[in-house]
Amino acid sequence: MRLHWVFALLAILLCTPARPAGTAGGAPVAAVWKEQHLRFYYMGRTSRYSCDGLRDKVRAMLLDLGARRDLAITAVGCENPAARGRRQSLGPSLNLVFSTPAVPETAAKPLHAGDLTALNARFEAFTITSDAFRNMGVADCELVEEFAHQILPKLVTRNLKQDITCVPFQQSGGRFLLRGEILRSLPQG
Repeated sequence: MRLHWVFALLAILLCTPARPAGTAGGAPVAAVWKEQHLRFYYMGRTSRYSCDGLRDKVRAMLLDLGARRDLAITAVGCENPAARGRRQSLGPSLNLVFSTPAVPETAAKPLHAGDLTALNARFEAFTITSDAFRNMGVADCELVEEFAHQILPKLVTRNLKQDITCVPFQQSGGRFLLRGEILRSLPQG
């Protein structure tokens, strides 16, 4: 009886196709540029960012994950010089307009010229963690947590693993690790 199960399992494994096209290191996938319009809110308790600092960190993460370089980020709720001395209840937020590779949808219509332009893409591994080279430290834990909650679900990812533990008011008490595969455009040429 056990031998029967072994042969059945072996038959299933032999009949299952190899890794599908588009896996990391696999064949290119037909994709399109998809424009995204998002409002990103950051209300961290541990680290405060200037409008420029918040914009630069989010921009760096988006570019690192394969967003097209023509992205536009506008900070909202920045400190007004006339309001100096009054504490804002909410931190700055960002209006984001960016394009990333996506799987084509048959019913989709382009919003702007260049949107839904065909391209070749491939799933590639990515990691977001504390890294001095990328100017990401333990103090950025809440920012990465909000990025993973608000922006990452809008991108084409798979095999996503998150280990984010932020301890409010303690810059050394948190850790973050985002890992998975993301659809990235292949160089033209």
